[in-house]
Amino acid sequence: MAAPRKVINRRVRYEADYAESKKHGHAFFPYAMFHDVVVNLLIVLLIVAMAVIWHATSSPISAAHPNGVNGWLGAQIEHIANPAVQQTEPRPEWYFLFLFELLRIFKQPYELLLATIIIPTIMMILLVMWPFIDRGRDRRLSRRPGGVALGLSVPAVLIALTISGGAAPALVSGSDISTNPQINALPGAALISSNACATCHQFPTGGASGPGPSLVNGSTMFKTNQAQIAAWVGGGAAKANTGMPNFALSNSKQQLDEIAQVIASLYTNSVQPLGGS
Repeated sequence: MAAPRKVINRRVRYEADYAESKKHGHAFFPYAMFHDVVVNLLIVLLIVAMAVIWHATSSPISAAHPNGVNGWLGAQIEHIANPAVQQTEPRPEWYFLFLFELLRIFKQPYELLLATIIIPTIMMILLVMWPFIDRGRDRRLSRRPGGVALGLSVPAVLIALTISGGAAPALVSGSDISTNPQINALPGAALISSNACATCHQFPTGGASGPGPSLVNGSTMFKTNQAQIAAWVGGGAAKANTGMPNFALSNSKQQLDEIAQVIASLYTNSVQPLGGS
């Protein structure tokens, strides 16, 4: 089957323009390379100038400036890191927020490897290889649905994950999962924080609105039955394919019982005896 006339005409014009450029144009080296070096040098000098201006117009927190002084081009120098502070909420830079969100979605070890390494690597390789896979001569986007769909879907997914990761709720600070200090003093409260339960569940002092059910008022399924709560946390939820990890793999039976005590106490907003029902 003969090629369409429009495709042939575009090919002829391209070859004519290419021959004209090759005859009267400049070679890549050294002309284009020299231009790139000059532009890159100007950008580096601009960055250095911005850093000097910021440093000259800002100052750290001091007795004379208790709140610091913001520079013309950015915030002031912040507090020096204090290793004595144990509670913190690590957040990645914005360009890693999509991986941060994937870590919130996929929690099993094999899922983490698949979601954060294997799938992104496959997508990047596919994007690089796509020009070699799609060898069609027609450059019109309407006639290249596969390439256009692939090229738009990848940034769309990355943007959606980045926005979702940036809007992710804060974790519960320390062991203050409840407004009741007596519940916060229980050993299970610290275990709930260390197991990052607030990344999927809502607690009285904060946490995520999902995908797990809210625990603001404890477990509406098991109420104060600590044995059932411990069994559910220690593998029952994982076997039911709820997406919740099997916390028996990282917690002892005693620790699971202590977590169950806190969840049962949240139901009544009063401390329940360990192992009670």
